[in-house]
Amino acid sequence: MRYLLFCFSAVMLFAQDADLEQALSSPRQRIDSIDGQIVMLLNERAQVVRDVGLIKKRFHAPASAPGREEQVVRRVATQASAPLAPSSVEAIYRVILHEMAAMEQVEMEKPAGRQ
Repeated sequence: MRYLLFCFSAVMLFAQDADLEQALSSPRQRIDSIDGQIVMLLNERAQVVRDVGLIKKRFHAPASAPGREEQVVRRVATQASAPLAPSSVEAIYRVILHEMAAMEQVEMEKPAGRQ
């Protein structure tokens, strides 16, 4: 009897897992698509940051612009809406800005003609 109960439970769990996977399939595909769009936009942003770095290099300006970074963080945080909290957007953007600034610094340190 225990074996029969175990088998029944296993079949039910398997059926629930299959139902769960089916229910999650469409939202996961949508997330994958959104992730692709985010990466595309990050690459576009990185290209503009690279261009900004080249302009700063030409004018002998420093890569870092803390005032500008804070301005960006404040602006994007105000654009947050539920379920994403402003503090979450701020945290995400601080990482983005950190990585973009590091990339910009590397670009600015390259010798002329090696961009």
